[in-house]
Amino acid sequence: METVQSTVPEYAPNELNALVGELFPVICGQRPRRSDDFLFDPATLLGSTRHYYVEYLRWLGLDEEVLPPERILIHAGLPEPGRLERRTPQGQEGRFSLYLDNGLYRSLDAVKMVLAHELTHLYLVRHGHQKLRDAGTTTTAPAPAVSRLSDREEIRTEVASILLGFGRLVLNGVCDYTRLHAEDGITGQLGYLTIPEFVHVYRRVNELVGVGLESAAHGLNGPARQTLTAMR
Repeated sequence: METVQSTVPEYAPNELNALVGELFPVICGQRPRRSDDFLFDPATLLGSTRHYYVEYLRWLGLDEEVLPPERILIHAGLPEPGRLERRTPQGQEGRFSLYLDNGLYRSLDAVKMVLAHELTHLYLVRHGHQKLRDAGTTTTAPAPAVSRLSDREEIRTEVASILLGFGRLVLNGVCDYTRLHAEDGITGQLGYLTIPEFVHVYRRVNELVGVGLESAAHGLNGPARQTLTAMR
């Protein structure tokens, strides 16, 4: 996932709706949650990153062995806020590592959003819907600054994250991250969609699965709730 410090390409509502429609049977067909059980509750995330990331894996139906806590690696000065890598020892199956930039911890909601995005990559890879380039090493050094996926694939991941029920985490993270940077006089945001586009996808997915307005607003932080209300 990248940090956007300038204007990102804009997508028309019909383009986003088409992408939701394309991914909906792929994601939601495998995960039959509907209505008020559809959205992941941010209040369940307690303790440190290496403790609460397991809640994401449980929600996604993934075993902790796929990504053990010692492979959640926090470094300074990474080129991206977060990145999932697969490193393959010779003759063995690839192991996943998740890298987080420590500068992201200015906003815990941003950390939770990035985790949602990167673990969505993991879910898509494990179910054969996406491929990661193999990093080709067994080390745990910071991940290389080479993009492995096209922007189109990253945007599909953003939409898939909301289809997996992480919409509250996504809105909380992108809105709080933008708020913090606005206070520093910086224009930018986290992710591959603009905030209005994230809101549009969140609403569209909620409509499809029967999430009501009250449930959609529950669990949002102040900036996200204000944004959701303002864009009705």
